[in-house]
Amino acid sequence: AQKLMEQPYNPEAGLIPKFLLDIKYDAWRDIRFRPTRALWRNENLPFNVQFFHPGLYFPRAVTINIIEPNGMVKKVPFSTEFFEYEKMAAPLKKKIPANLGFAGFRLHYPINTPTYLDEVIVFLGASYFRAVAQYSNYGLSARGISINTVGSTPEEFPYFTEFWLVKPTPESKEITIYALLDGESVTGAYQFVVRPGKDTQVD
Repeated sequence: AQKLMEQPYNPEAGLIPKFLLDIKYDAWRDIRFRPTRALWRNENLPFNVQFFHPGLYFPRAVTINIIEPNGMVKKVPFSTEFFEYEKMAAPLKKKIPANLGFAGFRLHYPINTPTYLDEVIVFLGASYFRAVAQYSNYGLSARGISINTVGSTPEEFPYFTEFWLVKPTPESKEITIYALLDGESVTGAYQFVVRPGKDTQVD
């Protein structure tokens, strides 16, 4: 974040190819994540991770990294094999760049029953995120930051560009996420500690 702050802001950073911006809503909805490809699915961990595909309302790709227990950082490589390109989206698959990146991600955790991992928090689009508690539905979204939302000056919505997820242990009841944010007038470094439960807490 300190290094990024010292550089001129690049409004083109992370923008995806135009053909993905121009697709119809039904085509974007036809790109579906394969639950069998969820990160950590077969590692007997309390959390797993699913990814969102860029396109339409989500014009920027983000980089997602994993911090391993030994402190090593590994980037999660994008692959079309994470997704099903159904019906209207089928012709798009062969045009997708190999290094596209993700639009965001969602974390799953056994919040309602011990045998099923429910979606508990989502980071998707600009600096938006939202979480859900036990036996609840999603309500309002939150933002990492928003600027000039009141007054006559133009609004500014900086966006998350990169995430680091700390890999949980089999005993973990919380997960830590780091995020890098960038915008025209601000750069930010974030830490989120997510504790799913009857009351889901995000510090």
